[in-house]
Amino acid sequence: MSKVTFEKVSITYPGAASPTVAELDLTISDGEFLVLVGPSGCGKSTTLRSLAGLEPVSSGRILIDDEDVTNLEPGERDIAMVFQNYALYPHLTVAENMGFALRLARLPKAEIKAKVAEAAETLGLSELLDRKPKDLSGGQRQRVAMGRAIVRQPKVFLMDEPLSNLDAKLRVQTRSELASLQQRLGTTTVYVTHDQVEAMTMGDRVAVLKDGILQQVAPPRELYDRPANEFVAGFIGSPSMNIFDFAGHRLGVRPENIRLSAEHGELTGVVDIVEELGAESYVYVTVGSQRFVARAEAGVIPARGEEVGLDFDPEQAHRFDTETGVRLSA
Repeated sequence: MSKVTFEKVSITYPGAASPTVAELDLTISDGEFLVLVGPSGCGKSTTLRSLAGLEPVSSGRILIDDEDVTNLEPGERDIAMVFQNYALYPHLTVAENMGFALRLARLPKAEIKAKVAEAAETLGLSELLDRKPKDLSGGQRQRVAMGRAIVRQPKVFLMDEPLSNLDAKLRVQTRSELASLQQRLGTTTVYVTHDQVEAMTMGDRVAVLKDGILQQVAPPRELYDRPANEFVAGFIGSPSMNIFDFAGHRLGVRPENIRLSAEHGELTGVVDIVEELGAESYVYVTVGSQRFVARAEAGVIPARGEEVGLDFDPEQAHRFDTETGVRLSA
């Protein structure tokens, strides 16, 4: 297991008006599963690639186990990377794909076979070792890519949107398996995704980036309950937090804390859309020029076009600075 440290790391591409990553200070503990999340272009993949040695750092330092690796080549950093495309060799079997890096390192055949067999057992691939990638499902191919990383026993796993090519059902299943696997292996893992639901369900901590700047890093529950600013509040949570001006304040209220009523409430609007999700429903209501979303209780779901009142408990509202967006209090 290994600790990873970013010290004031900035990455600026030639000709760019601003850095893609700006003065990133972040420490990832031994054995931690840290997720980097944010919208497209926020710098999360660039951050991961800089740790891998695939992107040069303009300023600052990157350390693995207190060793400065900023200027080391990728092969000298003892990391293993898993991408969204599986990058498997189509002419090699599962076993050969998983053991490829070990063969390049000239390990004895018996040792390679043992390491591959152990990883295959962990990943449920033991019965597939003689198959070619074309004979595997998407989930199985992703597990082979994981196995190829595992057999190397690196200091750090780096994963760049590894589940994005899977269908929705398989993605949910695989992310659960992946989180459990990381806990068993105990290897420090940095995982990049644009999917905040994925981030919240997998990470020990989640680091939220926007425009190359770290907004907040915290356990998932803390991000949800105590977002550092308006951006994090709106980005984390599905559906996202309602953020609006009320009585001279900028407030944020989660959909589950908005109450619907047939009477006029603190706010009154018209129902636009009702999302029926089985166990729960979400009602989208337009109030003036703004849309609100509320979680509806079973049996009290209004119809589209109906006028409804919206109420909320001020004790459950977050207050944000109107100039900076920083969260002031709950």
